[in-house]
Amino acid sequence: MSRLLSLLLPALLLLAACARDDDLRRYAVVRRADVWQAVISDADRGRLSRLSTAWDQARADISGAGADAQLAALAPLDGPAQAQPQLPGAGGYRCRIVHLGWRQGQPTNVPPVQAGGFAGCMLNADGLLLRLDATIDGQRLIGTLYPDVDRLIYLGSVALAGEPGLHRYGDDGDRNQLGVLEQVAPGRWRIALPWPRWTARLTLIEIVPA
Repeated sequence: MSRLLSLLLPALLLLAACARDDDLRRYAVVRRADVWQAVISDADRGRLSRLSTAWDQARADISGAGADAQLAALAPLDGPAQAQPQLPGAGGYRCRIVHLGWRQGQPTNVPPVQAGGFAGCMLNADGLLLRLDATIDGQRLIGTLYPDVDRLIYLGSVALAGEPGLHRYGDDGDRNQLGVLEQVAPGRWRIALPWPRWTARLTLIEIVPA
């Protein structure tokens, strides 16, 4: 897989240089030799490094509240990633949002497992990248999925459904979203977003075929 990444990397870097929008142009310093590292903010780099801690603390909240059965009902969404994943392609999907654990300062009478309903969402091809476009539970999620060995790094933005204009990653730090897409079962993926801004320890975006 590392050889495949090394072969794809020049093309990805060329794509970044030729991007017609501002997703990549605003970041002039490439900290490491891959595309998402050229885009991610330092704050989100820190959140990404603490992804496993977000999982641990969310599970501790759930266990402490006696909600393990609710978490188990989400299986395999909460389980380990597939060792040899098949990453999603462009097309129509169904997505839902699941919140796990409590954000600091959030009242603990809020359920530590909150699963919303499925809604239609799209993964649109943009060269070698994928763009997520989803409106779920009154939120508009827009972002880019970047190759990273056996997973995809999601850098996006959230807005209330119906807000005018599009907010892209980097436009507003309070709206930025950072996540990791992994396959958890055949035809089933999740984007795990550690330490979302306003709620939960961990937010999952579940993605299944339409």
